[in-house]
Amino acid sequence: MLRILCFLAALAPCAWSQSEPFVVHQTRPVIMNGPYLLAPAEDSVTVVWMTDTPCHSKVIYGTDALNREADNAEHGLLPIGLRHAVRVTGLDAGKTYRYRVVSTRVVKMKSYWPEKGLPVESPVSTFTTFDRAKSGFSFAAITDTHEDVARLAGLVKPVDWNSTDFLVHLGDAFHGIENEEAIWSKFLDPVAKALAFTKPLLYARGNHEARGPGARSLMDYVPIPEGRFYYARDHGPVHFVVLDTGEDKDDNTNVYARLNMFKRYREEELTWFDRHVRTDRRMSEAPFRVLLMHAPNWGWTDNQGAKWTEVANRGKFDLAISGHTHRFALTLPGQKENQYHQLVIGPENLARVDASEKELKVVVTARDGAEIRSFTVVRRGP
Repeated sequence: MLRILCFLAALAPCAWSQSEPFVVHQTRPVIMNGPYLLAPAEDSVTVVWMTDTPCHSKVIYGTDALNREADNAEHGLLPIGLRHAVRVTGLDAGKTYRYRVVSTRVVKMKSYWPEKGLPVESPVSTFTTFDRAKSGFSFAAITDTHEDVARLAGLVKPVDWNSTDFLVHLGDAFHGIENEEAIWSKFLDPVAKALAFTKPLLYARGNHEARGPGARSLMDYVPIPEGRFYYARDHGPVHFVVLDTGEDKDDNTNVYARLNMFKRYREEELTWFDRHVRTDRRMSEAPFRVLLMHAPNWGWTDNQGAKWTEVANRGKFDLAISGHTHRFALTLPGQKENQYHQLVIGPENLARVDASEKELKVVVTARDGAEIRSFTVVRRGP
């Protein structure tokens, strides 16, 4: 019977598994990139990694034993490919989980009797979910790294990750997204290394991420469960709103060859932003509200930037952190139209925010560790 089954498997070398009723070749994939943690929430997190050969994948995890599994099945099928993204859901807020990723090679995909290989497993790492009940926490923010791996590594090197819950990247990780290799080598690999596979990344898209042949597939590498680059998260006493400020030029600018459609996109995002400010309970319940976005002037808005500022003021945001201008700036509430602290950090800056229920302490340093500016945002109400 064994010989007959092997013959039916397209005359493949006889590699029938003793434990599986189908062909299993003695070949194992290699994890080439990752895993890294993305889009953290109170009940979920996304784990992303890359293998050298087509695989189907899963994440095994648990608080003590690795006794739970999550996969990325869609429409009743497990995806088979090189890039793997699994959203781990149903988690408890503020819990630390142990996890590892598992990818099993698919040697030959056929309608019947696909041929598989062996699985590869990553080392066990940990992650901790967000928790709005947490009394205090810290996060770090960088921006405009523009494919400078040494600068990115230098900026995050002094961060005390034992006391820092996550990293924010405020966009322009690239000059333009030319290919997949650049996505990994110029951004995600150094970020994963810095975060040691245990701390998550919160990402805000920059205008340079809207350029290049890889721009239209960026969501595949930084998959956000909302399916868009603007969203909200809660952690400790802070309600975060991450905005996508899009391009910084008119859609009809000649260099874009009329391939951009940001006018309609930003109008849809403004509608979402306004509705979120009006209806989300955490906008009024959270001790602090923080905006994370790439361009401090909202990006290109067809001269409608005042509408965005009005929504932010009405939402009683306490702090906005941006990049884009490549220079440090701090605009205090009321100095311009903003009624919130507007912090802009440059490519050589690291911002650390320590949040408690009473205040946000912000320290901005240069790459050499020298302090550039520190300030405190006090809670508005009880």
